Amino acid sequence: GATHDSGDQYDAPKCHPDTRTQLLYDVNEWIKQPSKVTGIMYLHGPAGAGKSCIARSACQEASSGFLAASFFFQRGSQDRNNAKKLFTTIAYQLAMLNDELAKCIAEEIHKDPRLLYDAPLERQFRKLVLEPCLLLVESGEQHFEGVMVIDGIDECVDTNMQISVLRLLAKAVKHKGFPFGFFITSRPELHLKEVWDTEEIMSATQFISLSGIPGSPEDIRTVLQSGFFRILNDRRFEAALRSFPRPWPSSGTVEILVERSSGQFIYASTVMKY
Repeated sequence: GATHDSGDQYDAPKCHPDTRTQLLYDVNEWIKQPSKVTGIMYLHGPAGAGKSCIARSACQEASSGFLAASFFFQRGSQDRNNAKKLFTTIAYQLAMLNDELAKCIAEEIHKDPRLLYDAPLERQFRKLVLEPCLLLVESGEQHFEGVMVIDGIDECVDTNMQISVLRLLAKAVKHKGFPFGFFITSRPELHLKEVWDTEEIMSATQFISLSGIPGSPEDIRTVLQSGFFRILNDRRFEAALRSFPRPWPSSGTVEILVERSSGQFIYASTVMKY
């Protein structure tokens, strides 16, 4: 599944609680703002910088009442490498969030079942997400606030769809009364940068760049030490590690790994896997 709490995402890595502390604090503070100055927070950085880990941690933090929906793109998954299921997945989560929203969304699907599988992105978004949310807010019967997390939009295989999604979200947050913000991550691809640089999106967005900001040696060391500690205390490896000298691994070995990581969290997480 594409949501943060689906089976596919269950064991996916999140940020260690003692790493990226300032960044996560800033993200969480933005998520919890009742009236966001900017409706979009965009986190961009190169592969291996930890964008998806940060997005999952943001979902975990926001799940205590601030998370409306999430979608994690993945290039190698047919269900998650295009935007055709993005807004239907978000609509499903909104329906689970609130009974009145569920009724509004169900009415739209009853009037036009093609919204679920064969409608243009703009119509899907307008009928399944934007209009139901605005209708309930304008009625005064419901109070909403929170965020939708969309991770790895650059992993959508259709670049035109990437651009369309960003423009739709930027228009949505400019609607007076639209209750949700969007936390979005991607690599800094050129075609996306050109979209972000347009006035319609830039004026609605707070930017956070991970480019040129590697993880600190302390953060990488924390991830490695925590991972090795879990291995040492895992009964599955007890017999295999019994003859190993302690401490294992040595502090020298850990420092070599920290140096080789060059600040890339993906290096540390790969070491833990293999």
